[in-house]
Amino acid sequence: MGKRWQIRKVNEAYLQRLVDDLGLPSVFARILLNRGITTPESGRDFLSPSLKSLEGLERLPGMAQALALLERALKEGWRILVFGDYDVDGLTASAILVRFLREFSENIEVYIPSRFVEGYGLTEKAALQVLARKPHLVVTVDCGIRDRDGAKVLRKHGVQLVILDHHLPEPSSFPEADAIVSTFDPGTQKPLSFLSGAGLALVFVRALAAFLGFSRDPLEDFLDLACLGTVADVVPLLSENRAIVRYGLDLMNRRPSVAIQALLEVAGLGGRSVDAEAVSFFLAPRINAAGRVEHPKVALELLLCDDYERALEYAQCLNRLNARRQRDEDRILEEIFQDETKLECLEDEVIVLSGENWNIGVLGIVASRLSERFMRPAFVCGVHGDIAVGSGRGVEGLNLLEILESCAPLLLRYGGHEMAAGLKIPRGNIPHFRKEANRRFGERVRSLRLSRGLVVDAVVGLADIDGRFLELWEKLKPFGEKNPSPLFATLNVMLVERWAWGKGGNHLRFLVRQGKEWQEAVVFGGKERAGELFESSLVDLAFEVDVNALRSPYLKVQDWRIKK
Repeated sequence: MGKRWQIRKVNEAYLQRLVDDLGLPSVFARILLNRGITTPESGRDFLSPSLKSLEGLERLPGMAQALALLERALKEGWRILVFGDYDVDGLTASAILVRFLREFSENIEVYIPSRFVEGYGLTEKAALQVLARKPHLVVTVDCGIRDRDGAKVLRKHGVQLVILDHHLPEPSSFPEADAIVSTFDPGTQKPLSFLSGAGLALVFVRALAAFLGFSRDPLEDFLDLACLGTVADVVPLLSENRAIVRYGLDLMNRRPSVAIQALLEVAGLGGRSVDAEAVSFFLAPRINAAGRVEHPKVALELLLCDDYERALEYAQCLNRLNARRQRDEDRILEEIFQDETKLECLEDEVIVLSGENWNIGVLGIVASRLSERFMRPAFVCGVHGDIAVGSGRGVEGLNLLEILESCAPLLLRYGGHEMAAGLKIPRGNIPHFRKEANRRFGERVRSLRLSRGLVVDAVVGLADIDGRFLELWEKLKPFGEKNPSPLFATLNVMLVERWAWGKGGNHLRFLVRQGKEWQEAVVFGGKERAGELFESSLVDLAFEVDVNALRSPYLKVQDWRIKK
């Protein structure tokens, strides 16, 4: 296919130490080194993650003040309102906190704003809606750290405020609040943890349980919700996040909640094992769909529900909303690829696109698809009147917030992460934003794109893919951000049989042989891009490993080099 293959180089001394101390084959020692794991101790922690990695997080900044205020609020019977975000991370974080607080009080409400009415976060408009509920205390989860205006409204009316947020604070100032629990050092703004909003909510309720002398550890109750939010928010699956997802998946498979059971049923996965990929591609999109096309309350109701029949009704509703979401995405993409002006924008190194009345709820997914296809950062904005709201998706090696911060004078609001961000911009500033982003970052993006190839973790033979290999491969899971599924290469394999399969014959399956070893291989989407393999007999393959329903391995081919 013509991509450049880069075999990762590693420090041979570190490699041998991991091989000797951990008893690993060199292939897997290489993979650990490629993940930044250089010592036997960190290797053991990675291969056998423990929930002990959550210990110490109860000392995050602002935690002591927040715990003391929650204890007082519960003892004195205050009306407490949990305010969350409308995405999977915010919804699961809200559900964790609401479920736990209702163990102690009936005066617990929850408020999730609409993407289309109040917008993201504790905006001034959202704060006025919250005031109508007459709370004594508001606790934000997965938002709030940059919401000075909304916080000011609440404080002006005497409402106490606790902010639990994992997003990067603004450099200049924090909102007015009684306590701000942040995953960043307030002085240096360096990250102290890469927890998701749901992960931070889990850490908080665990600390609150200990502070209140609660009899049981909330981990067993909420790890599945924290796992959902962590995977969906694409935070690094390392350290404490790795433990949350590993044990959260175990809980989903061992004792799934009614919400998880209902989602699996409508997604056609009932009775099947759930992994991080299933969460990413089947569960999270359905939860997200509510907030993307209507109001997120049905998704929240599902996560708070304990009755299976009712949960199934909510899940079926989410399934229908998810189908609507897919249609909205397809319409926007069709408009982009049929408009010459928009096609010109796709030639920029930093893609900036806008359209009249595009559904702002699906713009992040559209941006993601464009970013992956063109290997460039992409910002997609929906224009409504004089204002546009947009979402951005990034590429490895460039922090999206750098782009937004450099163009801050053109924006009304922005925030997010390294790889995913949101913005609000006056309609007339969109062309200037496009020009400025490309002027400042175009050459850097071009350099990243041209140097990008396939980074191969290790070269293996087909004979290496045995039972021990699969056992260690399983220990590398869960795969995700900062811990991708390893990419292997194998050289000089013979193509023995090949055939098209799947809907419309869109995929290619074939058998390969190397010496006496045989293996099955698959190219997804092979109908369009793998025709040359039908004419070849000898190739090099770059592939990920996966297993089928019978737990037999196969090669998920990403690239190839024709030898004959």
